[in-house]
Amino acid sequence: MAVLLKEASPADEAPASSLKSDPLAPPFDVVTYAGPITMEGYEQLSTLLEERRTNDEVLVVLETPGGDPHAAFRIARALGFHYDRVEALISRYCKSAGTLVVLGASVLHMDDRGELGPLDMQVRRVNEIARQGSALEVSDTMGMLWAHQLLSFADLMREMTEYGMSSDVAAMAAAGLVGDAFHPIAQQIDPVMLTAMSRATGIAVAYGERLALKGRNITMSGVSDLVHGYPSHAFVIDRKEAQLLFRDVRSPCGAVAQVAQWCRQQLDVWSQAGAPLVNIHSFPFIHTEKLHAPNSSSHPNSGTA
Repeated sequence: MAVLLKEASPADEAPASSLKSDPLAPPFDVVTYAGPITMEGYEQLSTLLEERRTNDEVLVVLETPGGDPHAAFRIARALGFHYDRVEALISRYCKSAGTLVVLGASVLHMDDRGELGPLDMQVRRVNEIARQGSALEVSDTMGMLWAHQLLSFADLMREMTEYGMSSDVAAMAAAGLVGDAFHPIAQQIDPVMLTAMSRATGIAVAYGERLALKGRNITMSGVSDLVHGYPSHAFVIDRKEAQLLFRDVRSPCGAVAQVAQWCRQQLDVWSQAGAPLVNIHSFPFIHTEKLHAPNSSSHPNSGTA
């Protein structure tokens, strides 16, 4: 049975301006997560948090195409457990399950080239060339078929009644013709995949609502918009679009701008990450951290794969 969550309090619907916090000031930890969202990445992060957490506030930097929503939920929960204040920085792209992690942050910093993606979970296909399918495919396909069926039925009814058929006879004839036309298409819809896609959407909503209660940077209706309000998995949610969804979206400034500038130097390395690259630093960075972060295993304190 699904568990329905009530919004935390009336303050959850308070104006964004009343909920904005002071700028993040050093010292704070910087958690960098680049690559797919996986349980392996969650395990790496958990170990780092247990061994190397230094401050009570954290800026998590995400560079990810998305991945496992269960791992995303665990990552966001772990950050919320270990830190009193969690803020997120998107330097370039953070899609799907990565957006789920962002919901647990109280402030969203987006660089000029930063972008989020809808909460569109990917479902593994069986015996198909495309190994991953978008949960949006189900609602889009079913919605399109239903709309075309209704339109076809209405057109046929109108034409038949204009030729003198009674409404009852025209309705029966139109229903038969429409059914025969759309039946081969409907037969191609795999009910197992249909269920899996629907369940993936439900998972995104359920996790999103729980993390939103922690981050308090987006309403439940905003979570719903992230799941249902965009037409494709690749849809770009830039800073301006994000400001329509989240309460506190900022262009990097101050100490966060310094971290963003440092992140731009890491993008070539991060873009090649086939497995999660995870690390934790204390800001202001020490010289050694800047030389070796975020992916060098030669550093004695490196926590990357």
